[in-house]
Amino acid sequence: MNKKLLLLPLLILTLCAFSKQQADVGQPKEERKAQDALPKSNDPMWKTLATTKIHSDYAKGLFSATYPDEVKALVGKEITISGFMLPLESSEKFKHFILSKRTPTCPFCPPGEPNEIVDVWMEKDVTWAEDTIKVSGTFELMNNPELGLFFKLNKAKKL
Repeated sequence: MNKKLLLLPLLILTLCAFSKQQADVGQPKEERKAQDALPKSNDPMWKTLATTKIHSDYAKGLFSATYPDEVKALVGKEITISGFMLPLESSEKFKHFILSKRTPTCPFCPPGEPNEIVDVWMEKDVTWAEDTIKVSGTFELMNNPELGLFFKLNKAKKL
């Protein structure tokens, strides 16, 4: 399959992230409460990852991250985390997806903040699941300012 076609959903995901971040700045309190009422994973690993500070440069369209020591300590270790799948490939089975703390609210938009998503690379193909899934893999940091991706799981397995 053409690799450029596989990058298209990731580009759309990034654009949605930028537009969502900007829209949340002036979001009324009622709308924020409604968003917080949506299903989300209560996995304690999300609380740890949320300690990563995200910085936005809207003029340049870039994000950056400052990783605390507790997140840096996870690098190279196997971690387990549960969340919602956001597939990046348009096939029935796939190995690459985004795992999110919050349920997707649109097919191409990441729900939540950049420190609430993980780039996952599975060892074996998986199929999409509507509910939360639990995965385990080797944790890595990635600082991709264009895509707003800061965490990665390699050699992941669905539990």
